[in-house]
Amino acid sequence: MRTIIFLTLTLSLLFLNTTSARKEITEMNINGMQLIFKQAENDVVVVNLFIKGGAANLTPETAGIENYALQVAVTGGTKNYAKDEFNKNLEKLGSTITASSSNDFSVISLRCVKDNFAKTWELYEDVILNPLFDEIEVNLTRDKITSSIKTEDTNPDALIRKTMVKWYFEGHPYSNRPIGTTENIQKFSPDDLKNYYKQILENSRLLMVAVGRLDKKDLEKKTNALSSKLPAGSYKDTKLSPPKRSESSEYQIVEKPLPTNYIMGQYLLPNMNEPYYYAALLSHSILRDRVFEEVRTKRNLSYAPVAAMTTQKTSTGFIYVSTTNPDTAIMVMLDELNKLKTETIPEKDMKNHKMRFLTLDYMRQETNAMQAGALAAAQIYTGSWKNVALFVENIDKVTGDDIKTMSNDYINNLNFVYVGKKNKVNEEILKTK
Repeated sequence: MRTIIFLTLTLSLLFLNTTSARKEITEMNINGMQLIFKQAENDVVVVNLFIKGGAANLTPETAGIENYALQVAVTGGTKNYAKDEFNKNLEKLGSTITASSSNDFSVISLRCVKDNFAKTWELYEDVILNPLFDEIEVNLTRDKITSSIKTEDTNPDALIRKTMVKWYFEGHPYSNRPIGTTENIQKFSPDDLKNYYKQILENSRLLMVAVGRLDKKDLEKKTNALSSKLPAGSYKDTKLSPPKRSESSEYQIVEKPLPTNYIMGQYLLPNMNEPYYYAALLSHSILRDRVFEEVRTKRNLSYAPVAAMTTQKTSTGFIYVSTTNPDTAIMVMLDELNKLKTETIPEKDMKNHKMRFLTLDYMRQETNAMQAGALAAAQIYTGSWKNVALFVENIDKVTGDDIKTMSNDYINNLNFVYVGKKNKVNEEILKTK
């Protein structure tokens, strides 16, 4: 009874938090650029400029160019500030301006305290509008990126992820990894980066999300000044088809003389705008705990087995383990996947799982950065940031039967990548559907 009361209280607090937060959010269209602003009570300011498209913007020949261009833009100085001067100004302000790229978007991020927002915005705007793309900085960044790519082949954890992406998503935009290839990075010139950067910075492609204790009119004025200097563009969102690999069950072995063997199995899951998404989300939280209990705690087969869901335009789930006993570890994890299909989770257990899941999510959402990320994800993946307010309600609606139905509909056609000694694994197990 105490558990149920605590769950009810937790859900009530979460519901109040999300519904009241919705009232504090403003959406504006400024010169074609979408701006979502959430008023916050603390003094931390987060501004993220999302560049839509991600891997869909790329081809095998241009994979890596977007991330490369953005990294040079935020670290290589601008027309108004040399690199050292730019960095000193940021350091004095205690602010950061960074960039990152992923499968569905790239983002240029600003972090600062409220009192330093105006000065930090000046630097932020200059990065967006006037990056220098100096040849020396382009070369320095090239060396860093190529070094990171080469390191992947010597790190089994990184190698198995890289192999899975290239293989599972063959023919799909996600096969064009944002980090690129060493061959591509070596060939891109400063002019290539500069021209590409100008090409993607068009208002129709941009989504700005700001969270902080800011004056709305001042933010609108700043965004208007920035967006008025960018072209309107004609970007249209691209709907992605499932990868061909998801239609069958296959496996790939990368032979390596390693003391430990690495196994990853991947499968398709519903997207955020599709039915059973929240059942998939909750079920993989449950699966993660079960896999850890069965593989590590009970059998000591692996230090850190993983079961997780990756939310993207093409969402997937995966199981992962590094072990000296791959056959047993894989069979245990497959058994846990099968339980989701064949056993209905009791209502009492569902309540406990929901309580834990929502409490952890609520704790994560305490930071402005996470709130900005949640708003952007809802906008990009469902078409409306307002769906953030439905998160708790949608999780609370999930039943044990929903999880069972979702698992039978989606957790099929597992595709495995195995990195290690080939003679240590029974390949018949890797053919599991």
